Amino acid sequence: MKFSEETKKEIYSWIKTIVLAIVLAAIFRTYIFRTAYAMSVSMEPTLHEGQILIVSRLNYLVGDPERGDIVVIDSEQDKLEHLNLIKRVVGLPGETVEIKENRVYIDGKTLEPDFTQSPTPDFGFKKTTIPEGMYMVMGDNRENSRDSRFESVGFIEEEYLMGKAVFRLWPLNEIGKLK
Repeated sequence: MKFSEETKKEIYSWIKTIVLAIVLAAIFRTYIFRTAYAMSVSMEPTLHEGQILIVSRLNYLVGDPERGDIVVIDSEQDKLEHLNLIKRVVGLPGETVEIKENRVYIDGKTLEPDFTQSPTPDFGFKKTTIPEGMYMVMGDNRENSRDSRFESVGFIEEEYLMGKAVFRLWPLNEIGKLK
């Protein structure tokens, strides 16, 4: 079967477009955005089980995580379940963190805002200084969150922060920017 020159050009144009789309999608997924699925109640009331989030990888390529960021943590960090965790950054490198009287203290001062509506049990967590290059993360539902207070999670190395959750994509009635 022989194709005319015009047909060959059309096929070549389609192939170029498809290859470009695949390359751009791979670049976006690797370096800019990805999706995450909330799989637990640990971030309630901010996030609920079953919600789908857009995660910006770009934020941490050009800057550092900040207190209050909702982050997705690579499953390699989770020593028990091997699931991507979604938590909030509460402690930054070099800060001393203590939990007493169901409150979080950073360098001796009460964490404000504390990003939760529930008490913060210490679950055996002792006053400690966060090592350089690491972050303390907690769920907003502090009574039902496996987070940096537990040895199985611990402080999170920056390399395991996959990105900042910036937008709720699902369910549609709650679509919008995350706070």
